[in-house]
Amino acid sequence: MSLDNAIYALSNFNALMGSTVGLINAKNDGVSTGDALMNFGYNVMNGALRNEASREIQRHTGSYLGYAVNSMAGYGNPVSNYTGTVGTIGAAMVSSPFGIFGCNPFMTSSIYGCGPFGGGFFGFSPGFGPFGYGLGMPSFFSPCGFYC
Repeated sequence: MSLDNAIYALSNFNALMGSTVGLINAKNDGVSTGDALMNFGYNVMNGALRNEASREIQRHTGSYLGYAVNSMAGYGNPVSNYTGTVGTIGAAMVSSPFGIFGCNPFMTSSIYGCGPFGGGFFGFSPGFGPFGYGLGMPSFFSPCGFYC
């Protein structure tokens, strides 16, 4: 097992254990079983998504910053979910010099679009044709798609 896979697996295990502690604390605080289980599922899902984003950051940039942010933020409660999610987004932006404003060789996604004409989630695709080209249709549906 490579170092990258080991860090990914241990981060997901950490998310599962942190969410389990959150479940136990919720039950001890008198939260109903249904609500506690729903929160547990949400916490596990949030941790898994943050770890997947961190894995993509590492694959495309070589930076372990996403994993470091998740490790510091923790798992299993609303505060750590918020802090970790915002931190992971920040790690994605910091890890790539052009990740915020356009496509680049280091990342597959961009917030504001691909190249000089947009093409990301908030961008608009130039040209003509189906699937978002022309008529100012948001490029979320274009061939470039959400991930440029």
